[in-house]
Amino acid sequence: MNPFAKTTAGLFVVVAPQSSEPLEAERICSALIQKLCEVPTRNLDPRTWQNALQMVPNQVETSGISKTLNWTIADGDLTNALASICAKAAADRKTGVDLATPIRAYLSQYGEPIAFNCLILDQSDSAEIHLFLTCLAVAEAGSSDGCAITSTSRSASLNLSDEQAQSIIVQVFGRFGPPSDSPYYLRVWP
Repeated sequence: MNPFAKTTAGLFVVVAPQSSEPLEAERICSALIQKLCEVPTRNLDPRTWQNALQMVPNQVETSGISKTLNWTIADGDLTNALASICAKAAADRKTGVDLATPIRAYLSQYGEPIAFNCLILDQSDSAEIHLFLTCLAVAEAGSSDGCAITSTSRSASLNLSDEQAQSIIVQVFGRFGPPSDSPYYLRVWP
């Protein structure tokens, strides 16, 4: 890692079937992007991402975990490690999609970032949205061939089959369209 080139990156991923109308996951994603862009100096701060995620109303299940993972990786393999950690956060819900490949492709533009935030919104099932936020920070682990990756994960679920919950989500996010023209946004189909 070049100590003079310190890069941070952020990515939003929506997993949902093709639709002619914007989906709730896309609208929520667009609103969160707008919220994070309000203060450009803090838009890649992990705490800002975590606060923005907590503002999504009617969360049914929420959980958070923070841990430090010590990795010994070969040169140039950090991108794969970061992509794998983010994809694994959503893998427990069986999205039916290989998320590591598109995340890795996005990260490859930045070399080996020292920080990476990834928010995955999975609306594979039209009755619910699962949100997975992973904030990663990379530090050298004292030896030349290793690094420590600190991972903070948050997850939440929204029940769209509850009419009151869906009404509130539409009321809050209904004016937003999909963020399809943003370079930090990926749309993946199951």
